[in-house]
Amino acid sequence: MNARSYAGILAPLALGLLVGGWVLAVVAFFAVGTETCTTVTVPLAGPIEACTDTSATAVVLLAMIGFGSTLGSIFLLGLRYALQALAHIEENTRR
Repeated sequence: MNARSYAGILAPLALGLLVGGWVLAVVAFFAVGTETCTTVTVPLAGPIEACTDTSATAVVLLAMIGFGSTLGSIFLLGLRYALQALAHIEENTRR
C-alpha cells in the first residue's frame, strides 16, 4: 500500500470515530446522569427521602468524551492531508 491508499482509509475512519465518539458520549450522559432517591428513617424526624443528582457529572462526561472524539477525528483528517501531500510530492518528483 502506498500513501494515497492509506489516506483513502483515514477519511471513513475519522468519520466513524467522530460519530461513534459522540454516540458513546450521549449514551454515557444518559447512563450516568440520573437522580437516585432512597428513603431514610431518622429516629426523631421519621422517614426522609434523600436524593443524589449526578447530572453535573454527566454533562462533564459528555463534553470530555465528545471533545476527545472530535480531536481524534481532526488528527486523523490532518494525517490524511499530510499523506495526500506526500503522495502528491512523490508524483511530482517522478515526472
